[in-house]
Amino acid sequence: MVISLLSGLPRRQRGKRWLRSSWRRRFLEKRKRHLLKMRRKRDLSDFAKKLRSERGSVESALVVIPLMTLFLISTQLVLTISSRNIETAYAQSAATHSSITGRLNSGDRVIDLNSADAFNDLRAVVSSRNQKLPNLIPFLGSKDRFIEVHGFSILENQG
Repeated sequence: MVISLLSGLPRRQRGKRWLRSSWRRRFLEKRKRHLLKMRRKRDLSDFAKKLRSERGSVESALVVIPLMTLFLISTQLVLTISSRNIETAYAQSAATHSSITGRLNSGDRVIDLNSADAFNDLRAVVSSRNQKLPNLIPFLGSKDRFIEVHGFSILENQG
């Protein structure tokens, strides 16, 4: 009021209405924050109750077991095919290396081939590799499974 008298500006209205609306605004904001906090607590408690309830656990287990079996079977197939392809590449590489260098590994076999030319004899190197497969599916079989692959290459003339 003193400032308005000294400055010459009209007085600012400060009545019951302004005080009431200010108090009401503050009260509503406080109430809104409180309701939001209570809603969050209620949501968390509902979530905790849902986690603790065992309703539907048997049905979930009946769905999870076949899904897990299907996943393990498909993973076993992918692993088997990938292992076979990798071992085939290694066996072929070993056979090619043996035919170029002339040094044979312990598992290599040399095969004499019939040649139309009497002066050149054809020989081939067959390299074989064995690897045990991991068993991802328990109780499927106690028998160990192996991958056996062969690599083939013609021997170069070592004259």
